[in-house]
Amino acid sequence: MRYFTPCCFSLSLFLVACANESSPPPVSGEKQVTGEDVKQKIGEAADTAKEFTKQKRDEYSKQLDQQLEGLDGKIAELETKGAKLKDDAKVEWNKKLEDLKTKRGKLSEKLKEFNESSADAWQGLKKDLDIAWGNLKEAYDKTAEEVKE
Repeated sequence: MRYFTPCCFSLSLFLVACANESSPPPVSGEKQVTGEDVKQKIGEAADTAKEFTKQKRDEYSKQLDQQLEGLDGKIAELETKGAKLKDDAKVEWNKKLEDLKTKRGKLSEKLKEFNESSADAWQGLKKDLDIAWGNLKEAYDKTAEEVKE
């Protein structure tokens, strides 16, 4: 019994000391991170990702615009060369040029839709534009080859 009281007292001090160790106080100079801090950082990261995506979309759009301008000049050259043709050849030539211009117009419409799209949706539209550009380029190449003949 003589040791019982000091043992109980020691045990109670030990339990109190263990309870305080579960949440140590922050070290001086160290900032406590809160849930609000995490939400803010996530929001900043999301904004940065959206801005990056928008920049990539704008770069792609500008590049395609430049390619279309170059192609417009080449189509104008084809028109000049085709003006020298006569009769049936000229009629056939005009049909091919109209087809080329129609494809060019459709690509312009897709590019406008692309430019108005959200940053999230542009990847899917980019694939459509790539296909349309390939088709237009192929049609131009085929038409230009026929002029050489």
